[in-house]
Amino acid sequence: MDTSVLEPAGRRRRRKYSAEFKAELIRACQQPGVSSAAITLANGLNANMLRRWVNCAEQPESAAAPARPLPPPP
Repeated sequence: MDTSVLEPAGRRRRRKYSAEFKAELIRACQQPGVSSAAITLANGLNANMLRRWVNCAEQPESAAAPARPLPPPP
């Protein structure tokens, strides 16, 4: 029997969330008096992941550029 096709039991797949879902949760976190921990628990997310989404949303576009300088042209 070829077992290379079967996935091991209990293996998790990486979840993908839509931009609309992320934006909704980010807006909810930015409301005064709202706990980000409560939002993560209510949505079954990891608190670190939501905090990363919020931090990325709060950064200006220029800060999101790579920190490494580009190589000189040939």
